[in-house]
Amino acid sequence: MSEHEARLVFVAEHPQVAEAVIQLLAHAGIAAELLPPREPDSSPLTGLSTSPAEEYPVIVTNPQQFDEAQELLATAEKQALLRAIREKRANRTGTVSATCADCGRTSAWPASAMGTTEVCPHCGAYMDVPDPDDDWSGIDFGQPEDAPSEET
Repeated sequence: MSEHEARLVFVAEHPQVAEAVIQLLAHAGIAAELLPPREPDSSPLTGLSTSPAEEYPVIVTNPQQFDEAQELLATAEKQALLRAIREKRANRTGTVSATCADCGRTSAWPASAMGTTEVCPHCGAYMDVPDPDDDWSGIDFGQPEDAPSEET
């Protein structure tokens, strides 16, 4: 592993994104710099470039700040994803139906409420308004309250 690879914290597709990452890190007191983009491949016959540089690597100048930089960038990425989800939900139009798990009655909600928890207008219990974009397949909810315990 080269010295640069040991300090590589981000690879951007555009120089503006790389510069924004460097500024974010600098704001947190972590010095970083943009490595020169790798040379594009060129044709041996013509010497012309066959592909433009598409990667702009960002490295930390102090290897001891590598872990801190990675944590900061991971947090920033999660925040950006959450912001994008909220914006997408806010821009939805129409209505969606959701069924209360307590009373079993269905209610209509604005589409922008998908993915939120609301108060059932029929019984007052909290109910989830499902979002088809949410993937709950990897979540372990445990056993239902009325399921028999394995300890018996």
